Amino acid sequence: MPNGAKVVSINELQKSACAAHPANLREGRRFTAMDYEDAAKKLIMYSRGVAKGSIGTAYGMSMGEDPVLEYLSRHADMTPSELANTLGYTRPRMTRIIDSLEEKGYVIREQDTKDRRRVIVRCTDKGRDHAHDHSSSGVSSLAATLSKMGEHDARELLRGLEIAYSLTYDKEGIFKDDDKK
Repeated sequence: MPNGAKVVSINELQKSACAAHPANLREGRRFTAMDYEDAAKKLIMYSRGVAKGSIGTAYGMSMGEDPVLEYLSRHADMTPSELANTLGYTRPRMTRIIDSLEEKGYVIREQDTKDRRRVIVRCTDKGRDHAHDHSSSGVSSLAATLSKMGEHDARELLRGLEIAYSLTYDKEGIFKDDDKK
């Protein structure tokens, strides 16, 4: 973007369009019909771009590791299968993620004390510290980007993404306790 250019949100565009045509606001008219295929293509393109940018480097981890570590740092120990089902990953993908996190010292695998056939994944103190370190440049960079959007648009983005996640993986929001803050 050129220096001094302002990021304009969809909400700001709608407000300015409504201000230009107050009748539209009173009547609750939409300006154009939603092209869901176009929206899906844009979502894929944007999410890949964001994932390669701030989100992909938020904790210096490979894609997919961050949600697993974040989830484990806030919840009780789980089996790899339970993690995969909860977060919407395939079991082989979850195994690769846990292998990588274990190699970095962020999680450990332990035999279940109640059933020795089961393996439990536990977040280490190092992993918990890493997951909760919000001074990371990736998190700071993404936070700065979200702040440019404004609180309303940032909340709407997160709400929309949570809905998309829940529909895609047939899961309720996994970070529901975060909404209470």
